[in-house]
Amino acid sequence: MSLSIEDLEKMAAEQSFQKGINYYQMNLVNNPLIDGNTIKAEVSGSSFSLYDVEINIDDPSSNHCSCPYDWGGICKHLVALGLYWCNDKEAFRKVKKEKAKLKNELDRLFKSLTREELTELLGEFVYENDNSKSKVLNFIQDKGKMSNELYLEKLKSLKNQAFAILMEFNQYGGGPINEENNFFEFINEMEKLINKLDIPSSLRHEIINEFMGEYLIGNSGLDDPTLDIVYSTARNKDDWELIIQHLKKSGSRYDQELIMKIYLNKLHNEEKYLKLRKKQLKYGMDYYKLACYYQDIDQEEKAVQIALKGEKEGEGRIIDNITFLKKYYQKQNNYQKTLEYLIKEYKESPSFEKYLSVLDNCKKDDKKQIKNDLISYLKESKYSRYNNELALIYESQKNYEEILKLVMANKIYPDNFSELLINKFPHEMIDYYSQKVQGYINNKNRSSYQSGAQIALIIKEIYTKILKSSSKWEDYIQNILEKYPRHPALQEEFKKIF
Repeated sequence: MSLSIEDLEKMAAEQSFQKGINYYQMNLVNNPLIDGNTIKAEVSGSSFSLYDVEINIDDPSSNHCSCPYDWGGICKHLVALGLYWCNDKEAFRKVKKEKAKLKNELDRLFKSLTREELTELLGEFVYENDNSKSKVLNFIQDKGKMSNELYLEKLKSLKNQAFAILMEFNQYGGGPINEENNFFEFINEMEKLINKLDIPSSLRHEIINEFMGEYLIGNSGLDDPTLDIVYSTARNKDDWELIIQHLKKSGSRYDQELIMKIYLNKLHNEEKYLKLRKKQLKYGMDYYKLACYYQDIDQEEKAVQIALKGEKEGEGRIIDNITFLKKYYQKQNNYQKTLEYLIKEYKESPSFEKYLSVLDNCKKDDKKQIKNDLISYLKESKYSRYNNELALIYESQKNYEEILKLVMANKIYPDNFSELLINKFPHEMIDYYSQKVQGYINNKNRSSYQSGAQIALIIKEIYTKILKSSSKWEDYIQNILEKYPRHPALQEEFKKIF
C-alpha cells in the first residue's frame, strides 16, 4: 500500500483534514525527509512551534506526531505532511545523506571546542528564544529525563510563547489562523502542566498578571481562552483576589458579573456577592440572578419578591423573571397566577410550544377565549418573526386557508408548508411561485435566471404531478421564452428545464 490523499481523508476527522489542507497550503511543513519507507518533517503549529511528524508511506496507519491531539483520527500536522508527499515527492531528501552531511559539518565546526565551550554554546542557543528552549526541553522529555524544575521551565516557555501571540493579536486586532492555533495549543499544554505541577505562587501571579493585562485590552479575539488559562492557574484566595483586582479596572458589566461569580462560587463570600449584586440591579437578568441566589439558599419568598420587582422594573429581557414566577405559582398550585404568567411568558416571547403550554394548563371553560386572545396577539403584533409561529398554530387547527393568506401576503416563506399548500391550493401556489420567477427575471442577470429556473421547477411539478397537465407547463415555459427572445442567458437557463 502506498500513501494517498484518499488514505489521509479516511484517517482524519473532517475538521482535521481541512486544517491539514490549510497547513499544507500555507507551507508550514518544514525540512521534509524520507528515511527508508518513512517520511518525516517538522510542521509549524505546536506547543514547541514545530512538531516532529512522521508517516510510514507503505503502512499509513503507522504514524506519529509529537502534538497533544487525541480527539479521534490523525491530526492536521500528519495530514499536512501526507499532502506534501502526495503532491511533491521530489522535495523529500534522503535522511541518511542529510544526516551524514550535517554530522560532517558539525564535526568540522565544533572540532576545536571543549566540552565547557559546547555547553556554553548550547546555553546561548537555548536562551536565545523560547522556541529554541522548548525544542531542547522537548528533546529532554522524549529521553525521559525531565525533573519538576525542568517542567516549570517548560511552563514558563509555553507561557512566553502564548503571551507573545496574545500581545500581537491585541495590537493588530487578530492574526493568522496558524498563530491562533498555536495559541490554543500553547495554553492547552500550559493547562496540563498547571494541573500536574505544584506551581509556585510567584509564577501563578506572573501568569495571572500578564494574561489579565492582555484580557483587559480586549482586542485579540482570544478573550475566552485567555480567561480560561487565568482561571485554571488560580489555586487559592490570593490568586482569585488578584484576578478580581484586574477585573475591577474594567468598566464592563460582563467583567463585573465575573467578579460577582468569583466571590460567590470561588471565594464563597456571599456578603460581598450580595453587596455587588444589589448595586447592579438594572436589567431583568440582574433581578433574575438575585432571585435564583435566594432560591438556592431556601429563601423562596424573598426570591419571589425580587423576581416580581424584576418583572416590573427590570430593563431589557424580563422573561426569565416571568418564567421563574410561573414555576413558583405552578408549585403552589395557584391556577389563576400560573395561567397569568403562562400568558405573560407567551406574550414576551411567543412560540407554538408556549401556545400549547398555555392551552394545556387552561380549564375547559377558559380555553376558547384564551385561544382566540393568543392568536389575536400574534396577528396584531408588529414583529414579522411571529408570523411563523402563527402559521404553526393555524396548521395545528387545520386552518390551511390562513396559512395560504400569510404566504400570499409575503408574511412567511412557504418552505415549511410547501407540500401541504401545493396539494391543497395548487393554482394559488402556481400564482405565488410565478411571481417569484418573474421577480428573478426582472433582475436580468444569469445568477437570477438560474434561481428563477429552479423555482420554475416547482411550478413544473405542480402542473405535471398535481394537476396532471403537462401542456399547461409547456405553455407556461414557452410563454417565458417567447417574451424574452433577446436574452440569451435566460433562454439557456430556462430551456434546461423545459
